Amino acid sequence: MSEKNLEFKQIKSDKDIRRIHEFNVKAFSDEDLSWTYENLKKYIANGWDLYTADFKSDTVAALFIKQEESSLHTRNTSIGVDFQGNGFSHMIKDYFEDLAYERKLNSVINYCPFDNFRMISLNERHHYTKTGNKYGKNNEIIEWEKKI
Repeated sequence: MSEKNLEFKQIKSDKDIRRIHEFNVKAFSDEDLSWTYENLKKYIANGWDLYTADFKSDTVAALFIKQEESSLHTRNTSIGVDFQGNGFSHMIKDYFEDLAYERKLNSVINYCPFDNFRMISLNERHHYTKTGNKYGKNNEIIEWEKKI
């Protein structure tokens, strides 16, 4: 079996933002983020950096990263259906944690929908704990934290 590695790329150009928006709209709809080009631009305007996690020439997931004080704030879309079961979610968590460590930050904050049981389980396996903070119009987004 060949080794599976993800490549993480920051997305800055309008052309790339449109490409990320269009590649799989249905896979990336959360209640608090309607997957539109305009909303992606709003996230970026609010200080979030947009990244892709790519395997070979395919985008597996989109990631949002924002550094605030001594914490790295993170969220990511679900893994595309064709790529689930390959350990890519763990690689994304490792990327977030490695990035926080490299930047000498104290913690990684992750935002996860309350009904995304796979992400909740992943957070628990990576030793994140719930902070008690909830966001979204119906408190559907749970905040998790891991001390680095």
